[in-house]
Amino acid sequence: MLEESKLRLVVGHILKEQEELRLKRDLVNVTCLLTMTTNAHVPDTLTRVRVLPTVSVVGQKEPVQRTPKGKTMLEIYVKYLPRSGSDYKNLLSLSKLIKRLPGVKMVRVLTMDGRRVTFKGKPIVV
Repeated sequence: MLEESKLRLVVGHILKEQEELRLKRDLVNVTCLLTMTTNAHVPDTLTRVRVLPTVSVVGQKEPVQRTPKGKTMLEIYVKYLPRSGSDYKNLLSLSKLIKRLPGVKMVRVLTMDGRRVTFKGKPIVV
């Protein structure tokens, strides 16, 4: 009986230590459609997104589409660690950071954690 209580105490201590080391929030996976200038360089844009604050992982979802009207369309996924606050504010903040990058004209949020995203029935477009 004494061994069992010692074991429970040790296991409880280990679990508490692990809990303190874990992130308080999970990463959020967002897909976005970027509208970019004709001469936008996709690998450089992806690199620039990777180094934005809160961003952990970035990847290309679909092949690049170049339209006859001179636009470059790029669908990406971004895994990031949201700050405290609403999902809408976090998505808006991330979208604004991405839009400030060279060559990016517009950011449209498509999904968040696999679900379609709208705000008041309209898509989030920055």
